[in-house]
Amino acid sequence: MASSNEHSSKIFQKPRLQKILRSELNQLLEMLRASDASLIKFGHETARHPEVLKQIMRAANSSLTGSAVEITEPGHAALFLGTRRVTLLLNTLPQEIIEEDVDNGAEP
Repeated sequence: MASSNEHSSKIFQKPRLQKILRSELNQLLEMLRASDASLIKFGHETARHPEVLKQIMRAANSSLTGSAVEITEPGHAALFLGTRRVTLLLNTLPQEIIEEDVDNGAEP
């Protein structure tokens, strides 16, 4: 049986960040650059990456944006913020949530 100190230390441990691969981040950026960008599709892809989603939703619901309603969907957040601002946000994500792709030895 675990001691109460072991149990309480597990409760208060900082949760592991769910990182996004650099290639996945590049795909999100490419979606925003596409002339036929679907913000709904972008929203679905973004939802697969909780840390990235958190950053976008935080920006969309910031008091600085002046939204009168809470934005709850990532596609709506991208529409509200605009693709340029979301692109800037993605390009300035904290490095601790980005994981570099492992080179599998394939030639470019």
